[in-house]
Amino acid sequence: MRRDGKHNEQNNRRLVNWLLLGLGGWLCLSQGCVSPYDANRQLSANLVVVNGIITDQPGTQTIFLSRARSSADSSATTPIQRAAIMLAVNGETIVSLREVQPGEYQLPDGFVGKVGNTYQLRFRTEEGVAYQSSVETMVGVPAILRTYDTYNPLGPKKTADALPTPVNDIYVDFQDPAGARNFYLWRWRLYETQRWCATCEQGRYVVQDIGPLGSGPLMVLGCVRDTTLPTRNLFDYPCRGLCWDIFYNQDIDVFADSYTNGQLQVGHKVASVPIYQLDKASITIEQLSLSADAYRYYKLFAEQTQNTGTLADSPPAPIAGNVRNLADPTENVVGYFSAASVSTSSHRIVRSNVPASAGRFQGLFNAVNGRMPNLETGRNGGQGFSGVSSAVCIPSRSRTDQVPPGW
Repeated sequence: MRRDGKHNEQNNRRLVNWLLLGLGGWLCLSQGCVSPYDANRQLSANLVVVNGIITDQPGTQTIFLSRARSSADSSATTPIQRAAIMLAVNGETIVSLREVQPGEYQLPDGFVGKVGNTYQLRFRTEEGVAYQSSVETMVGVPAILRTYDTYNPLGPKKTADALPTPVNDIYVDFQDPAGARNFYLWRWRLYETQRWCATCEQGRYVVQDIGPLGSGPLMVLGCVRDTTLPTRNLFDYPCRGLCWDIFYNQDIDVFADSYTNGQLQVGHKVASVPIYQLDKASITIEQLSLSADAYRYYKLFAEQTQNTGTLADSPPAPIAGNVRNLADPTENVVGYFSAASVSTSSHRIVRSNVPASAGRFQGLFNAVNGRMPNLETGRNGGQGFSGVSSAVCIPSRSRTDQVPPGW
């Protein structure tokens, strides 16, 4: 399961390694090839990275631009800021994007893609270098007919004792359309109940109630340093109200109907969710249509990042996606811009199918942080302060205080 913060930083570092050191290859769309590994070239890489999928679903539509750099002793990604970026719809209508965070460019509110339309990404960096993607056509996608889960005691992840972590395997059924080639990509987000909302290092969490204790509004002061505590001391604080942590898929799951065209697809597994706690959970599945080129890109990317063998294997070089430098077509630009229709299904994971004999579950906090929570010891309360604070559930990409879909 994927998280922002420390875990997201680790994932970003792993992605940089894939891009720069070749541990994950990139599809060469024009030649369908994988270049030989060249260690010297990789160690001086400076790659533009493009990531974004335009969909026909309401909500925020975002394109990410970054630059991946490496040297003999380090690697890093930095956002590409202040680029002029636009989307060409059907080759005529131009829609401008605005930068909302460094390297994060957002389409206007209310923008929704449409099946049958074509889309092309164009942008110019602050230094004046112009880039352009291939033209992507949005293809319709069939509805998800059914979403369900089963209990699997032998999940793919291992505990610290090298024992398999039990999982809920999640499946979907759908009817593949007849008479046309169809290509699919699945992604998901999982909502798990979180009871601990803040951690303070060498400090204490402070929330001040403006008005009667326990009623709003609140003044959140957050972690306030306490030098009487040891430097590495950690205090953890329970949530004031309902809170859910959000996890995202890490693996790429694609499928082509080459041998099953027009057939009912039953039991396609889209996720294996580790059971860290017996609380119910909710998962939202997105089934996306892809163009043939996008499918080939994601498939090869998945094969070379999820099945790379051992670290002793010679990795392939990073290979370009569908974005090119207009002045220098030989530049490797990695990542892929695509357009996809989306079918969504939300499923409640009750976990009533998990047997009592399944064993001890470590709990969500322990699974995420690698330790048990450490509740703050008592302290003197001031006016308007509780003796030991509870923490506010602050919404972010990895956390929400709103009841999840399908809950």
